[in-house]
Amino acid sequence: MAKEKETQEPKKKSRNKIFLIGLPLLVLLIIGGGAGAYFLGAFNSKASSETGGLPEKAAKKKLGPLVKMEDFVVNIMHKDSTRFLKMGITLEVEGKESKEAVTNRMPQITDAVLLHVGNKRFDEIKDLQGKMQLKADLLARIKELAGNGDVVNLFFTDFVVQ
Repeated sequence: MAKEKETQEPKKKSRNKIFLIGLPLLVLLIIGGGAGAYFLGAFNSKASSETGGLPEKAAKKKLGPLVKMEDFVVNIMHKDSTRFLKMGITLEVEGKESKEAVTNRMPQITDAVLLHVGNKRFDEIKDLQGKMQLKADLLARIKELAGNGDVVNLFFTDFVVQ
């Protein structure tokens, strides 16, 4: 009988310790989560009611005029073999004048895209990070050719490697 009392006391102590440590930790976690959601704007009723839950920047920004470029088929290197990249690009420009300026410079822009992409290796563009880097490089080069303020964004409309 003395042994039964000794085994029950340590179990009660360990449960009390878990309760004393776990309960305040749980409360702290709930408060921290609520504060984080508040500061990140989850409870901002003005933004969510006016824009349907979208952030204010995304709701205000409208898509500018689009200039579709012809599809590109480019040879890219992969180890000891050659692969083909078929890529479609659409450019977003600021306004109608910018659209005209970009359209007039399309042969130069096409040349720059072909030369840049032709120097890429398959390993450089096979993953998302590589595609995003290629997009950033092409956008910077096209902005140089078209004038910095003319081209706003670049979209891949087709991207197939074979």
